Amino acid sequence: MKAKYFKSSLLFAAVAMLFTACDSDRDDNPTLGPNHTASSFVVNTSAVADQYIQLTPDNTVNLTWTQPNYGVNTVVNYKIQVGLKENGAEKWGDYLETGTTACNVNLSGEEIAKVLCKLDGFKTEDDYMDMGFREVIMRVAASIKTTTSQLIEGTEILSNVVSFKHMAAYCMVPTKGTLFVIGSCCGWPEPSGSNKQTLLDGGWFIEETEIGSGLYKGVIEMPAGDLTFRFYSKLTGWGSDDAPEGSIGQQAKDEAKEYTLPHSGPCMPGKGSWSFPGFAGGKLDITVDLKNNNVKFVLL
Repeated sequence: MKAKYFKSSLLFAAVAMLFTACDSDRDDNPTLGPNHTASSFVVNTSAVADQYIQLTPDNTVNLTWTQPNYGVNTVVNYKIQVGLKENGAEKWGDYLETGTTACNVNLSGEEIAKVLCKLDGFKTEDDYMDMGFREVIMRVAASIKTTTSQLIEGTEILSNVVSFKHMAAYCMVPTKGTLFVIGSCCGWPEPSGSNKQTLLDGGWFIEETEIGSGLYKGVIEMPAGDLTFRFYSKLTGWGSDDAPEGSIGQQAKDEAKEYTLPHSGPCMPGKGSWSFPGFAGGKLDITVDLKNNNVKFVLL
């Protein structure tokens, strides 16, 4: 049988029929009891699980699942782990950067390929070898977090494992991460791949200090005026409150809050922007720590 290669996220749309409705809204402020363990939840088998899937920087893979029952009406946080199945054994890699509070997510081919390259031990582009089509496995971790994005102990559970029988990576060796600054300072350009070079040329970004450190630092010359901004770890669109799509802010909800400089405080996946009314202009020293979920802004 002739292999078919899928290189467009549109070809994964068929899995939309598998969507399981879930409601992440809550109208109260529930208190969790001493036992936070939820019932099991199920990731659905993808409609393209048996197809030949060539990952690219532009395509996506869709996952959907049922919502675990924690016994209270609360927002559930999900993260996705990627691995390989070799000779019947499971070999797990890192969790993807993309997380969500919805019961479905479109995972970028770039993120998946990055994890697979790390699993294969490739440290530089010169190390890379094409490993062909292999069985790639995924599972979802569910948990409940505080309003400052801290894991509530005892709430994390794992789903079942689903397989993509024929999936191929490409050379996506880990490098230092980049956080793009999107806001009034640069005219609120859409965080899309077509604007990447403009953002780089304008200096609207900060870089990770070391690969995998999660610590980002940089100094950006900010214009005078009412300054409002947030960060994006990837350029795949604006995202939403439930699916931030790489957006990092001071809260999940798309709402700006006013602060004064210097400022230190929490950050999390979300669209809540930082706002500094009447900013005088000048060099802003920015630190974003995604391991500990905090930021620091100092005017030099």
